[in-house]
Amino acid sequence: MPDSTDIYMLLAARALGLGSTLTTRHLQYEAEVEAALGLPLGVHSYAILPIGYPMGKFGPVGRGKLSDFVYEERWGNT
Repeated sequence: MPDSTDIYMLLAARALGLGSTLTTRHLQYEAEVEAALGLPLGVHSYAILPIGYPMGKFGPVGRGKLSDFVYEERWGNT
């Protein structure tokens, strides 16, 4: 689960028109990534936040009606 710093960075990137995601996929190649980043022995990265300009359509995010997602007391009660 991202902490508040990660979330603020994701929101800031989005506000600037940049795409980003929190990932741990690099851990499949941990030694290679640590070498590429120049991390000293004993220092590890557990998650990375790649940020860049997205390819294709990247526009405003739509939102559904709150009543489509939030129910009162029981599933389906709006």
